[in-house]
Amino acid sequence: MTLNANQLNFSQLNIDEQRIYSALQLVIDPEIGENLIDLGLIYGIQIQDNIAKVTFTMTSQACPMSEMVIENIHDAVNQTLADNMVLELDLVWEPAWEPELMSAQAKQRLGWD
Repeated sequence: MTLNANQLNFSQLNIDEQRIYSALQLVIDPEIGENLIDLGLIYGIQIQDNIAKVTFTMTSQACPMSEMVIENIHDAVNQTLADNMVLELDLVWEPAWEPELMSAQAKQRLGWD
């Protein structure tokens, strides 16, 4: 299932996508201190055949922690995948991330409400 950042809805995901979603909730942006789901950085989760694809962005193209975030996504999601599954990470810059993509909870925790 391909998802839009504003449409990520746990209840609409299949069980494998839910596992990936839950794993991504554990990945914290080291600069902001919020998880990638609540920040709206995850643009899509798609499982087709034996490939699990996560489409995501960063808060900025100049993010100094991008390699760490990518490694953390890889580690967290791979722990949830069956042995025959392959993880594909797709870092995109369009659409650009903006604070409006954050969940209401993240906005409140960060004082953006």
